Amino acid sequence: MSRRRWLLGGVIALAALLLVGRVVAGWYVDFLWFDALGAADVWRARAVDLLILRGGAFVVGTLFVFLNLWAVRHSVVSLVLPRRVGNLEIGEEVPGQYLMAAVVTLSLVMGLLLALPHGDWTSVELVRHGEPFRESDPYFQFDLAFWVYWLPLEAALHLWSLIALLTVTLVVVVFYALTPSLRWDGGRLRVTAYVRRHLFVLGAALLVILGWSYRLDAYRLLLEGSGAQAAFNALDHRVGIPANLVLSLGTVAAAVLLLWSGWFGQLRLAFATVSAVLLLALSLRQFLPPVAERFLVPADQELRDAPYFKTRAGYTRRAYDVDRVARPDSSLSGPLAMGALRGAALWDPPALERALARERRAGRPLGAAGWEALDGRLRAVVVEQPSGPEASDPLAPWGAVRIESDLSTEQGTPVTEGSADGELGLPAAVVFDSAPGYSIVLDSTGRIAAPLLTSLASRLAHAWGLQNPRLLSSTPRAAARVVLHRDVRRRVRRLFPLFLQGARVNPVVHRDSLYWTLHLYSASQFYPLSDPIRIGSDDARYYQHAAVAVVNAHTGRVISIADPAPDPVTVSWMRRFPALFVSASAVDRQLTNRIPPPAEGAYLHARLFAALGPRGEYGPPSRLPRQAGGDTLFSLHTQAPFVDSATGRLSLSFPVLDAADRVRGTVVATGGADYEVRWEPALTAGPRWGVILDRLHRAIDSASQSVTTRDAPLVRGSVRILPTGSDRAYVQTAYAWRTDGAPAVRLVAVMIGDTVRTGATIAAAAGLPAPVLPVTPLSPAEFRARVEALYAEMREALKRGDWLAFGTAYESLGRVLRSTPVKP
Repeated sequence: MSRRRWLLGGVIALAALLLVGRVVAGWYVDFLWFDALGAADVWRARAVDLLILRGGAFVVGTLFVFLNLWAVRHSVVSLVLPRRVGNLEIGEEVPGQYLMAAVVTLSLVMGLLLALPHGDWTSVELVRHGEPFRESDPYFQFDLAFWVYWLPLEAALHLWSLIALLTVTLVVVVFYALTPSLRWDGGRLRVTAYVRRHLFVLGAALLVILGWSYRLDAYRLLLEGSGAQAAFNALDHRVGIPANLVLSLGTVAAAVLLLWSGWFGQLRLAFATVSAVLLLALSLRQFLPPVAERFLVPADQELRDAPYFKTRAGYTRRAYDVDRVARPDSSLSGPLAMGALRGAALWDPPALERALARERRAGRPLGAAGWEALDGRLRAVVVEQPSGPEASDPLAPWGAVRIESDLSTEQGTPVTEGSADGELGLPAAVVFDSAPGYSIVLDSTGRIAAPLLTSLASRLAHAWGLQNPRLLSSTPRAAARVVLHRDVRRRVRRLFPLFLQGARVNPVVHRDSLYWTLHLYSASQFYPLSDPIRIGSDDARYYQHAAVAVVNAHTGRVISIADPAPDPVTVSWMRRFPALFVSASAVDRQLTNRIPPPAEGAYLHARLFAALGPRGEYGPPSRLPRQAGGDTLFSLHTQAPFVDSATGRLSLSFPVLDAADRVRGTVVATGGADYEVRWEPALTAGPRWGVILDRLHRAIDSASQSVTTRDAPLVRGSVRILPTGSDRAYVQTAYAWRTDGAPAVRLVAVMIGDTVRTGATIAAAAGLPAPVLPVTPLSPAEFRARVEALYAEMREALKRGDWLAFGTAYESLGRVLRSTPVKP
């Protein structure tokens, strides 16, 4: 028996050692990763906050479980287990120290299980170091930091306390049921005085938590009131908040009375106490509001709630930074209309991505499309990942192709840039969107931000943490590094866990390097008195642009350019971790100019600005269009940017309609390092949105009757608005969507004023000069190699019978032959 116990003890000790070792190794690996990116301060703050959060939960949870289990153990005089010796069955008493050891072990295990779910260390960080808003709510007079920082943490602690109490209560009841102290006898439940007192202590604790919930409910009324669309109104202010506060205090007082009555066996008084709590809650929360509403003044509900709706509008404006939308300094005039049309995209992004996926001959997966401006024109940049055997090589070179987004070939396919067919060679990307796993790379220059595998401690920690013994057994190399968290979103989230991320990871090709840009937002569900907004899969009552993260795809280094007017949440992170942020002036302007505007933030600003209007102005009710006028594949969220004539940067625009569906103006959002939004009102009331769609549709239908075929039906893209100072231009592209899923541009309709014209390009439809493509001369060797490669592609396309690929290669060959090679 002694040998079995030693063997069992050894197995348990070994398992505990492996588990603890992996946890320690994981923490050390995390430290090395953060330190390699220059963010060791983030690791230290995370470690301290998790120690406070999980350590506090572990200590409190373990102590609470131990006190309850010790009380159960104290009620057990002895525990006798049956034991058979030969043909005899005798009872063996379990020693008291064994029972106490079981109580301690179970307390530690349950305390650990109760502590592990706590991982939101950013809430603790904000409570400890959050920047105050220096603005309070009008009803509780709390700084808004209380709502954004403290209230989420308190709500989580309340839920944890309730779960812990119910779990411990269930365990205690089960253990008591195994003893004679709690049993069912003669059709009645028999409970000893000791067990009764214990259960009433737990019941009193439950009432205290219930009173805590009523206190939180009083705060939640400012988040979700009883008015229309969960608005806070006069009834909530004058009845709801006082009722919840009375319930909170009354329930805590009832908990004390319940504990006293249960301790001394006054069961009738205990029953009356619980009944009074339930009756009070039913009366104050269900019966009182409809009765009290009859006596509120003024009697008219709309008049009574008008000040509260005005307050809500003001807080909504501040919660989403609607005042960021500014008027231009001076009225923009007509010539900019032509510039806006010159910088617009012929292609809608969904159509361009599908056309490129069908056209590319190498068969390499396509990444997200980026955008860049060149001499007032817009170009798309599509990054290509390695495929085939090279896909598993982390050092395999990548490629990129530049697309002239305002042109198409005679077959309606995309036009690549210049002499080399737009193809660019890029170094290997160790970090990219949705990158799997980790990679081991050799980096003698030290450019890659990743931990070295040269020391024994590093190799042991990574082998243990990643469960890969080969990292320990292999011969270490001087320049070996392990690249963890290669996915762009995951890497950014570990450095900026406080912020929500934009929907798109945008590639930026600058010089010979590839970067990924990702917009970050400060968000909260606990900002009081603001309208709730659903953004993607997230619900928010506070949502402001915080920064744009820039990730070097080749080195994995991450920098962040903060918003020019950061909110208090962003300021808190900037002051806590200044090394993570750089000023816009410290980054090459050519790179920052290629950062597109934040699509989610721009759409939200346009939507709320349309609903609330400029501050101090009370215009007619406005909204954004409910439909973009195109196929279901296209929407306002998927439109391509354009080169704004006023700023020369990538921009997005959204039409604002009045109650009669007339275009009141345009909200324009510009990208770059300093995200800006401006409002351009129409000088005169524009046409109805439905009339605009109808005229564009009829023009497209009329011009496409002779070119539409049965195997390639006509599909319309979304209607885009291009702003000017005095008028608006509306653009819609029509595609011939083949049965193989490859779209081709058929024509485009442009409406300026009352005139609608169609053409093969926006310039042709608007009567502008055809774009001049910059051609970089090829050297004789490059010229010959390019011609041979295109001839080979044409032969392969003929063998496959792929006429689309043949036509694309033929168009590219024509552009190469028209270029003049450089003389040697």
